[in-house]
Amino acid sequence: MRSKELRARRAQIIENARALLNGETVTDEQIAQFDAMMAEADTLQGQIDRIERSDAASADLAQQIAARGERAGIGADEQNDRDQRAARVFSAWLRGGIEGVAAADRDHAQAQIGRGSQVFQAAQATSPGAAGGYLVPPAYVEQLIIELKAYFQALNLFEEIRTDTGAPIQWPTNDDTSRRAKIIGENTQIGTGQMVFGTTALNAFLYATDAILVSWSLMQDSATDLDAFIRQRLAEAFSRTLADHLTTGTGNGMPQGLATAALSGVSGSGSAITYDNLVDLEHSIDPAYRTGAVYMFNDTTLREMRKLKDAQGRPLWNPSTTVGAPDTFAGSAYVINQSLPNIGAGASPVLYGNFSNYKFRIVRDVTIVRLNERYADYLQTGFFGYARFGGGLPSRTSSIKALTFPAAANGGG
Repeated sequence: MRSKELRARRAQIIENARALLNGETVTDEQIAQFDAMMAEADTLQGQIDRIERSDAASADLAQQIAARGERAGIGADEQNDRDQRAARVFSAWLRGGIEGVAAADRDHAQAQIGRGSQVFQAAQATSPGAAGGYLVPPAYVEQLIIELKAYFQALNLFEEIRTDTGAPIQWPTNDDTSRRAKIIGENTQIGTGQMVFGTTALNAFLYATDAILVSWSLMQDSATDLDAFIRQRLAEAFSRTLADHLTTGTGNGMPQGLATAALSGVSGSGSAITYDNLVDLEHSIDPAYRTGAVYMFNDTTLREMRKLKDAQGRPLWNPSTTVGAPDTFAGSAYVINQSLPNIGAGASPVLYGNFSNYKFRIVRDVTIVRLNERYADYLQTGFFGYARFGGGLPSRTSSIKALTFPAAANGGG
């Protein structure tokens, strides 16, 4: 079943579920039935997401192949042939190390390993080629990034910046929404104004996963997609940490998190989010920055916000029936970020704004290291990945605001 049909089925289930709660009184049986129907709708949403992510990933990879071919001055078909060779060599290396690579491909593999070493050397960590791991093929990197974005969906909203080195980027900062033109008389000299620019460093940090252990029997099984198995484990490991750091990172020895950089737009009260809170949050952002704005919150917060209605009693949450179109909340799209806190005292559970102003930085090389002997007595081979990532909100911090609940008052002694 295609996503269009699944979306229509999901929308009907949600409409029927809402109808259960429209009466003046609601029984426990109706609430239980409502919860069951919404759980079914969530399951369908998972199927829809998988289908649409797969379609989008296929289109994205095709675009990346064409772009790499254009940069190399060759056609997409020839670039695809090169990518397939690189993938074949990489897969052989994963299964058997350099000795497992066919003789005709050995030089290609050796060039990717760097200095012939397969041992991570911390002293050479700023140079991935010299660090001993295998520099993975560009197509594999693209697939890894796609899977990172599937695990941490907020990455799809950030501006992605790729650099060839890990040197700090000095990013200009300026917020000029207060500047105005003036009416002047003819032959009158214009005035001068000071545009205040600043700079902030967008750094990259070295991330390494724990060892991923693969049994020798699994590696010998030709039916096993070892490349995908390791890529998925790397994506899970990187994404869990990046989700936390790019959301709540302090900026000191780690990326500056989105929630850390966002300004407080409105203060909630009590222990629940209200419709008025959300109206105030949206309007706390200058209209110039509101284009493309979306909500961000975790799944527990979404559960509570699904229950909210506007002043006319209409649900604020609306499911989409259009392929590729997201569900909306109060007219805006939203993204789930499990690294944001739940609703509670001292928490900022909801962000709103244009998240493309947040910069997600990737340094070109992603490296996988093969540990040949360390786990041999367990009949296993270890793999770990390392790469350099960064992130920050260097400019227009007023374009993203948070709904913040005040800290709980200290009890008297």
